[in-house]
Parts: sequence; C-alpha cells; structure tokens
Amino acid sequence: MAKYDPTKYKFTRPAERIKALNVKAVPQRIFDDMKKYNETSRVFNVYGLEFAGKDGRGGVIVGHRPADAQVAQLYRMSLDADSTGLERLTYFDLGSGRTIQSVVPILGEDWRGTWRAGGALMIMDLIGNENFQLWRYWEDAQSDAPFPKIDGELNNSPGQGRFERVTDDDYTYPRALVSKSNRLLVFASTKENGKDTLIYRTKLIDSNTGAKADSRPFSLPSRRITTKLDKGTTVWLPQSISLDDKKLLITLTKGHSYRPLYVLDISSDEPGTPELIVLPGVTEKVEETAYSFPEWSRDPDKAHILYFITNGYGDFNSVVAYDTVAGTVTHITTPEPNLHALRPISWEATGLLVTPEALLFRANVEGWQKMYAMPLKGTYANQVLDVRLHDWEGSPISYATNARNDKPSELVMRFNSHRMNGFLAYLDLSKEFEKAVRDEQDNLFISVTPKPYRQATPAAPQFKTFEPKLLKFKSFDGLEVPCMYYHPHDRKKVVPVIINIHGGPESQATADTRIPTHGYLVNELGCAVIYPNVRGSTGYGKRYSWMDDVYKREDAVKDIGALLEHIDQNMKNELDSSHLAIMGGSYGGYMVYACLTHFSPKLTCGVANFGISHWPSFLENTADRRRDLRRREYGDESNPDVRAFLERVSPVNNAEKISVPLSIAHGEEDSRVPVGEALRMWDIVSQKVYMELMVCELEGHGMVQAEERDRVRECCEGLLLGEIPAAGCERL
Repeated sequence: MAKYDPTKYKFTRPAERIKALNVKAVPQRIFDDMKKYNETSRVFNVYGLEFAGKDGRGGVIVGHRPADAQVAQLYRMSLDADSTGLERLTYFDLGSGRTIQSVVPILGEDWRGTWRAGGALMIMDLIGNENFQLWRYWEDAQSDAPFPKIDGELNNSPGQGRFERVTDDDYTYPRALVSKSNRLLVFASTKENGKDTLIYRTKLIDSNTGAKADSRPFSLPSRRITTKLDKGTTVWLPQSISLDDKKLLITLTKGHSYRPLYVLDISSDEPGTPELIVLPGVTEKVEETAYSFPEWSRDPDKAHILYFITNGYGDFNSVVAYDTVAGTVTHITTPEPNLHALRPISWEATGLLVTPEALLFRANVEGWQKMYAMPLKGTYANQVLDVRLHDWEGSPISYATNARNDKPSELVMRFNSHRMNGFLAYLDLSKEFEKAVRDEQDNLFISVTPKPYRQATPAAPQFKTFEPKLLKFKSFDGLEVPCMYYHPHDRKKVVPVIINIHGGPESQATADTRIPTHGYLVNELGCAVIYPNVRGSTGYGKRYSWMDDVYKREDAVKDIGALLEHIDQNMKNELDSSHLAIMGGSYGGYMVYACLTHFSPKLTCGVANFGISHWPSFLENTADRRRDLRRREYGDESNPDVRAFLERVSPVNNAEKISVPLSIAHGEEDSRVPVGEALRMWDIVSQKVYMELMVCELEGHGMVQAEERDRVRECCEGLLLGEIPAAGCERL
C-alpha cells in the first residue's frame, strides 16, 4: 500500500509547529490550569560521570530542560552532594525534537592529529526520526591547544563546550562503547546497507586518521568487525569490552525474548567469528532465551567471569555469573529450587551494574522495585544483600557509578516518585556492606540514606499527588491481569474513569511518575485512572509477554473488554462506568483504536498518540532495521495467511464501528509508526463522528519539544472535558 501524501490535507496551525485537522480553540482556562502540571516534566536525568580532567573538573553530566528551552539541555555538576553548582553545557535549540540518546564520557582522542582531552561522545538525532549520529563534545581548555572553528560545528554560544559531528549520513548509530583503557571505541551502525545493524571499531589513541586540526569536517574512520547473517535483518549490538581490550560481548537481537549472547575476538583488525555462549543446564529453548546487561568482570584477577541477566533457566529474568574458563554457572537470583541460587527471587531482575567491588541490581515486584547488592569482596562477599533506601516507596530508580575514576562505590542515583519526578541523589556504599544485618527472614540487608542534590531536585508539585494501588481482575479466559490504579478520593466516591494503555507491547505500567496529563485528570477532572498491564506486557515472566503474539493479538483487546465489565459489575461504588474514556500511545494507540471499534457503546471518547491503525502498512513502512523484529511480535505481512489475519484485526478496516469522538496526535518524522497510520484513521472516522488530528512537525515517535507536547496535552484535556465546541463528547 502506498504511503500517504500529507499535502492533500487542508491543515490549520493552532501552534507554530503543529498542523491540525478540525482542532478547535482550547479554552484559556485549560492552558492556565495545565501550567503547574507541565512544570513537573522539567526533570533531571543522569547521562554519566566524566573522567576527571587535568584541572579536576570532571563531574556528573546531567540532562534537564530549563524554563527557557523547548528541549532538554546538558549540564555539569560536581559529584559532591554538598555542592550546589549546576553549569549549563549546551545552549543549542534547533527548533526540532532533537534527542540526545546517550553521552559516553572519554579520556580523550587524537583523531585530528593532536590530543583533544576530556568531554564525551554523544549519540543524537536532530528531528526525532531516530537517525542517530555520533557527535564529539569537548572544551578547548582541557586540550593541548584550541581548535579552529570547524565547518558544520553546532553553534553552542554562550557555552564553552563545542560539538563536532563525526558521522554525517542517512544511517543510524544506536550504541557506542569505550574501553576501560580509553584506547578503543566500538559502535553499532546501519551504515553497511541502511538495514542491518553491524558493529565497528576505531581507535581513540594512536588513531592515525590523517585528519588535521583544521576547519574541514571530519568523518570518523572505522573497521567493521561483524558481518550480516544470511537470513533476515541482522542486529548486532556491542555490550561490554574486556579489561584487556581483546574481547567484546555482543548480542544478536531477534526479538524481545530471543537475544543470544556471543563473545567476539577484537584483538586484530580483521572481522572475527562470534562465538555463541551456551550455558550448561539451560532449560529453555535458544529461540526463547534472552540475555541482557552482560558485563565482563571489572576485577583483573577474575577477568574471565561474565555477569548478565537471562531467562534461560525459567520464566523470569535472573542474575547469573558464568566462568568462561571452567564453563560453570553460579546462579545468583534464579528462583528454580534445584539450581540453589544465592538468593532466589521469583520476579524479574533488571538494572545490573558491575563494578570491581559489587554487583548492583533491582527486582521488579508487580511494578514496584527492590534494590539488591552482591559484594565481591569483604565479609559478605558473594552474598546478596537487600539495599533498603530511606524514605523510598519502591518507585523506579536508576544509578551510575564513578568507577571510571576508580571510585566504584560512589553512585549517582535517579529517583522517580509519585511525590516528585526525576531527582538525583548521591550514595557512597564503600563502608555500608560491612554494616549488613539479618532480618526476621534471615535475609541480609543494609539501610542507607542517599543525599539529594539540591540543584538537581525539581520543585515539589503544586498539586496533590497520589500513590498507585495494585488492582487485579480476571479476563475472559481466567487470566489475572494487574493494573496500576489511581483514585482521587481513595475509592470512597463514584468518579469517571480513564483507562490508559502503555506502548510496547513489551513494556509495563509501574509505580513510576506519570506524565503531566495524569495529574490534571485526577485533580482537575476528578477522574480515576487505570493503567492495565494487559497480556503481552513485561514484568510477569516471558510467557505472559508471549500471550498476545501474532494470532493472539486481539486477546489483549479482550482484556480491556473484561476490565470494562469488571468496572461495571464490581466497582460501582467507586467508578462510573457510564463516563469512561480510553487513551494510549504507540502500541497503546493501537489498543485505543481497537477498543473503540469493539467497545464504542461503553466508551465516552478516545485519545490516541502515534498509534498503529493498519498492521500490514505499519510493517511495510516502519524503518527497515526494525521490520523483522516487529514481525516476530505482530506477524509477517508477506505471508498471505498472516496478512489476511492482520487485515481482519486492523482498526482501520473496522473504523466504521467507532461511534464516539477521537483525538489523535502523531509526529511527522516518526520512523517507527509512520504518520500515514493517523491519516488513514482520519479519512474514515472523521466522516462519521467528531475527530481531531494533530501532526507535530520535526517530532518523531513521541513529542520532545515543550510547546508541541504541551499543546497536545491541552487539546486532550479539552476533549475529555467536553469543552471543545461541537465535540459531541459528554463531559467526563
């Protein structure tokens, strides 16, 4: 099916970078009321810890959107939690949804024939289309001599840092790693053919590129070290470089639950042959096993040990150690009783961080997190400890270590909470492990108190926040489906309800902080909000995540039908089933479309962002590098039988059944779900019911620019309130 031509539509412009169809004026009151909620999106993120420079200025690289910017900027702050300084590094605003995917600090490089010290490599796209390129960030004060202005260099005035693009093509560079020695850079790229993701290496030191420290643009030379496989799309990703720079851990991504692990010899410049890691005693099929967070040991005396998370021994992802010399496995959290793990945990493990002194990881317990550590030295070596964080309710956390400056016990932690979103704190574990004690269940634990960075703590929300409650219901086939549930009156008053469905589908609604729209819905509209983890979600074992694959696609839609029935039959004293809306983004957008085709008589309206409306066209037009991976989840549209099924269940082919208002927002540069998916729905649904469509320019799969994102939210609230003229949508 041909791609849509957006020029045939008569768009209006409710905002500078939004093209709209049938979007009416939003009452000023909604704009005013949303301000305090939108303000909570100005959070702080950790990108990494720098190498300490010759003046000792190394610090923490932080992401944050200042009040005067449309997108997040980079900052530097001291690791010292008593400091209050926050130095802004970036000032460039390109008028687009540019995304900084990662920042990789380096000691320096000599690509232009002279030593350029410190700074980082950045992976960044410019317009939200995920055409990620490699950029070099540096500050002349750290280098041997200032560099002349380079053609194509970003204007970062008045910042002291400089940005040079070291790749400049139509391909994507999704990941980069730097070795502990700072001698090697390895990265993934589709530059071989635009479709297959292969791995390349280059030197940071003694690079001998032939380039000079002049104004001419520089293109980073590299050698390919993996090859394309014979069948399908190849996706190799680098994971960890050994301490001696001779071996590289790589994964081959074939699907969410099919990701084998390999070791690649990188001691020479010629492409090697990846060696598949086959663990002894695995109980799961190779094509049903995934490896994540793989790391070489950081201890020189145990450099042959690998640590990773895998579901090769059961339904759940567990932490495992593998001795590559002896060929033996040590189970750290695997819950199967016969495997005798150090600390069996019957939930998904995630967030593994390997340092010379300890392993850190988390367990996802029904959407709440627990933190663990396994010291590798000292009294409690090779024993798993609970890490109990003071005044933390189990909402999502992440952490970065100062190991590159030989202080691996120093952590910068990021906390998300219903009370406050995206704040940073300092924690030093160097003396904590020796304080471990045992609880009533004989489990070892430590109690610690991270120290917040005042300069990286957002202002407290100027509105009431609510802690989620766990809600479960039985679906059509008896499957128990968990949800995160928020009620503005502690379930003591009957209120309207909104069902918000996450994307993925390999994702999960957790106890994470919600987007600003959520606070507005609960406080201003007085609505309850339910975030269901329908079948296909992660967090409950891989078999739960498989329950919506291909021909079982609409079983997930039936889960929402069962939730509607549960609300109507069992929650009459707290929820008003006659005032019920549905919303979601990406795969959640598909779920909105599908639910509207099945359950319109039970719904008030729907809000869908960048959703899939026609499965065959989505699979044909999504980025080439993603197509085979998505076929494993959704089905191969090139197979006639599968295609016939996908046509039957595509919302656009059932759109005439939609009888309630629908609002859609979609990024014009979306390379995952092309904007034609939204226009297709417009062509049919707008002929029958009230519908509005917003196409956001220079945005991809999600809205990054504050003005566009906020406008979409405000239009959404207008529809839900029933205050958009001619909406025909009864007030929630």
